[in-house]
Amino acid sequence: MRPLLITVGSRGDVQPYIALARGLVAAGHRPVVAAPRRLEPLAAEHGIDFVPLNDEMFDLQDSVKGQGVRAAITAARSVKPMLRRLLDDQAALADRPADVVVYHPKSLGAPYVAEKLGVPAIAGLLLPLYLPTAEFPSPILPVRLPRAFNRASWRITSAVEAPYRGTVRAWRAEALGLEGGFRTSADLIKEGGVLHAWSPHLLPAPADWPASAHPTGFWTMPAGDGWTPPERLARFLDAGDPPVYVGFGSSVSGDPEALTATVLEAVRLAGRRAVLATGWGALRPEASTDDVLVIEEAPHDWLLPRVSAAVHHGGIGTVAAVLRAGIPQVVRPFIGDQPFWADRLHRLGVAPPPVTGRLTAERLAAAITAAADSAPAARALADQIAAENGIATAVARIQARVGTRT
Repeated sequence: MRPLLITVGSRGDVQPYIALARGLVAAGHRPVVAAPRRLEPLAAEHGIDFVPLNDEMFDLQDSVKGQGVRAAITAARSVKPMLRRLLDDQAALADRPADVVVYHPKSLGAPYVAEKLGVPAIAGLLLPLYLPTAEFPSPILPVRLPRAFNRASWRITSAVEAPYRGTVRAWRAEALGLEGGFRTSADLIKEGGVLHAWSPHLLPAPADWPASAHPTGFWTMPAGDGWTPPERLARFLDAGDPPVYVGFGSSVSGDPEALTATVLEAVRLAGRRAVLATGWGALRPEASTDDVLVIEEAPHDWLLPRVSAAVHHGGIGTVAAVLRAGIPQVVRPFIGDQPFWADRLHRLGVAPPPVTGRLTAERLAAAITAAADSAPAARALADQIAAENGIATAVARIQARVGTRT
């Protein structure tokens, strides 16, 4: 097969697709990954053929991170022209031979590239977004509703993509020459199928989902593959008991200095050493100390098995990495699907209750201390997840879909 994998977003949105591409290569196929230009080195590290896509929108995100709501609103006015250039890069992919397109819905244009090519389009989702169920509400629903409204809550996804429909509709006709009416992502995914790339031990398939939508397991890279830690990180880890990891990924705090002060005081109150990852700017510590090491980032699959617990925002990429590491986690959710995963982790017994509402050093310190009780459950769940092979399952389903078509 010649699979075309199209994904857009941060490293957390791209790395699973690189992992899937590795699995496809191992199965004898010739995948190509199309993703934001800034992630090309990641593909090169693993020998994956790569097509760079316009990443102006992500440069824009970087330029306004931590600058407040007004800067974000001003930047949003520039998004539509940038989106059109991103879509135009995707249109060029229709000139390449492909047997199937596997795509992240954030790409917006990928299903139409598949339509132009006349090949199947399969969504690859890192969290449940488009396939309704009565068992739980949409993970991105910002409020809690009675259970009777669970299925209806999934309509929120269509509302989220509404601002971009006009741009996509015009591009579809002008750049690809496609006729017929515009369709929502939910309709396209219902028709084309979906690969749900999380562990069934984290979230099993609801009874009202078809078997083809059952989660495959996580799409992961080999742990710490090709990475050597800086000397100061290795030295800090060796200097005492395993520290607590604190990092909030791509989440951005409205007051990073205040959040940092709270985290540092919480770590002190809990009597723990810590590694603080600044990420996109949610944390802004001044400097490292004897008990706290400040880093920008490090591969989760290398670092997390070497710490005692992880304090994070609840993004699915971080959730997956902590689960595989088999350590307790403390979740301070910010937005989107993060509260959903935080609640799920607590229900599974691998995390104390999510730290929501007003954050204080005392509350966070208590959660860090309480997390130790979750260590046995975290190790047991890690063993179950280690027995899965999400990439092999996904490759088999892609092969079956293309085989059925041919």
